[in-house]
Amino acid sequence: MVARLRPTLLVAMALSGCAASDPGGCHAEKGGGACVAEEEEVQLLQKGSRQQDLATSGSTLRSRGDSGPMWQYLQELEDVGEQNPMDEVDTCNMEDPAHMGCPLCQMDGPTFVFPGGKTRCIFTESKPFRFKVIPGDAKKLLLNFQGGGACLTKKTTTPAQNTMCIAHPLDFDVAGIFNRSIPENPYKDWTVLDVFYCSGDMFIGNMTRNYTDNDEPVVQHGYWNAKSAVDWAVEQFPELDSLAVTGSSAGCGGVMFWADYIFKQFEGRVSHKAAICDSLMGFVPEGLLEDVLEEVGQEALCTLPIWPEAIREACYAGQVPLEKLLPEVMAAHPDTAVVAIHGKADPVCLHFYNVLASDRNQGNWTEEQFVMRTNQRLSEWNAHPNFASYLVNDDFHTFLPMPILPTTDTSGIEGTTKNRTLCDTASNVKCAVSETMCSGNQCCPSVQGLLGGKTFPCPAAENTFKGCEVNFKPSDCMEPPTTLFEWLADLPLHPGSKVTSRCGGTLKVREDWELPGAGTRYCAAGQAGKVFARAA
Repeated sequence: MVARLRPTLLVAMALSGCAASDPGGCHAEKGGGACVAEEEEVQLLQKGSRQQDLATSGSTLRSRGDSGPMWQYLQELEDVGEQNPMDEVDTCNMEDPAHMGCPLCQMDGPTFVFPGGKTRCIFTESKPFRFKVIPGDAKKLLLNFQGGGACLTKKTTTPAQNTMCIAHPLDFDVAGIFNRSIPENPYKDWTVLDVFYCSGDMFIGNMTRNYTDNDEPVVQHGYWNAKSAVDWAVEQFPELDSLAVTGSSAGCGGVMFWADYIFKQFEGRVSHKAAICDSLMGFVPEGLLEDVLEEVGQEALCTLPIWPEAIREACYAGQVPLEKLLPEVMAAHPDTAVVAIHGKADPVCLHFYNVLASDRNQGNWTEEQFVMRTNQRLSEWNAHPNFASYLVNDDFHTFLPMPILPTTDTSGIEGTTKNRTLCDTASNVKCAVSETMCSGNQCCPSVQGLLGGKTFPCPAAENTFKGCEVNFKPSDCMEPPTTLFEWLADLPLHPGSKVTSRCGGTLKVREDWELPGAGTRYCAAGQAGKVFARAA
């Protein structure tokens, strides 16, 4: 089967700017950071300046292999970044004393912030690291970790045509949750802090590798890049109503590594928060990360202050348990929704895993094996009360920053454009899993492995029907699927609100979906009906 990749990502969806007079109420007295500048003081931002050499010409980007979903994904990101008019974005240099730390209240619109210091991208030829701030409501912060592959080994880093990560800071997050012209976008008026990704290390690098590029050591400082942005946010937002930490692809790794630390930095200063992880389960071949740890040394990684204690102890024991990172966030912040969004047979994640596995002489995964392992990991995470998931019945990689977000529901990336035939209470339909026929306000028979083995409403039951042991409908033919935008609108949760796991596909119990031949289009019955409700 040929994996279907994203449509062409042209920058036709420009971000709308904030009002120049007062972007989202970001003055200091409204919680927009320490800003005391008077009218006559020096202009802090360099308007439309190329002085930081923002333009990344095609000649400086890496040539890339043209086969395989991972390389196609990276090439598309680079194409979008190349086309975006970066010379029209304001810039601010934090190392320049005249810029006073680049306060939010001095930003009239989208601004590239250059923190300097230990920040850098992966190669000596790479452009300087920067993060992007889009001013909005100063009480609501969307802190996003950008995606863009991972250069974890020599083979995935050099030579140039095999580079499996973005090596330059590029402004390609312009669609999806970043498109402020979409009325349904729940984050359209938030302040956005977009942590650009050009280190290839999923934002935890503090290391010089034992191989070179153009005769210079490969240096990965993703930790320092992320820290510069997080430190800026902590300084600029003394109090928040809402905080969402998001990330797609490798940026989801940023969420895994950084969410606990960020939430603790804002402890007592934020009312509602959420961690939203898009298109990454953290699958890497056995022993790979442990080999990286042995190469760079425990001092480089285990000492980082972002680790929960259990992860730090594992690190000192020579282990890097990616699968335990999000559960640590869930356990440390039980009132916070931690959610995962994923396509079924994600072609990019699968290709990335198989490239790394082949390099280590480990067997490749098929699409079916990848989906099975995804559901196994989700089942582990699902044991935590504050976890929920949204699974799209499509082979697609990343949703939050993509033009397809407005049309995505659990049935696929074109879900809202489909002509659907809905049922009514008179319809005779099949119950989930058992396939017993039912109609209207009837209860389907209990199934072991689904909703705790309790009876549940028929797919054709009225949504107000409460006559079964469990009143959640694991399959529903009366209403169209919940769109991804609708699902995201509840995050972060406020007191009394809830988030429910959603999945598109036929329900199967675990004993069936772990068998060979289960396919890739099913939903794990054990995850159906999972609800996390924040106490009122």
